[in-house]
Amino acid sequence: MSSQSTTAMDGEFKRLKSIQMNTLDKNIMAFLEATHKSVRSQGICNPRGPFKRSLTRYVAMGDCTELLLQLLEIYAPIDDHDKNKRTPLSWAAQYGSYNATKILVENGAKANALDNMYRTPLSWLEYAGHPDCKGLPVTKAYLKKNGATMKGAKRDWILQKLGLL
Repeated sequence: MSSQSTTAMDGEFKRLKSIQMNTLDKNIMAFLEATHKSVRSQGICNPRGPFKRSLTRYVAMGDCTELLLQLLEIYAPIDDHDKNKRTPLSWAAQYGSYNATKILVENGAKANALDNMYRTPLSWLEYAGHPDCKGLPVTKAYLKKNGATMKGAKRDWILQKLGLL
């Protein structure tokens, strides 16, 4: 791994460790720290952390393109599911991670993969995306351009109205 690549990777791990959702969970922070050390000493790998979430999921969420490209080089599963059947694209969309979204879609990620709540990446962006995130509009446009739909959104709305979700 080149020194430029290592510097970029270190910066991306630093970004992952600063994302609020990650900082609030000591198990996630421990996973990210251990994975960072392992990647620096042994090279890229795709371990699973808390909630059966792979490193691919975290790097997609954090728009960490260098790490994502390295994971794809070792054939990490692009539609890898966590315990809630969410894919890395679902997390990238929710966090408005445009670059990661683009890389995942260009490498064959399913734009309409359903999780166990019948949500697609686009529906996660619409309903859970952080309103202050500057990447949401461009990520939304890119997903729609590539065939993403809100499939499952009506079912989700009905369950919410019934108080079952």
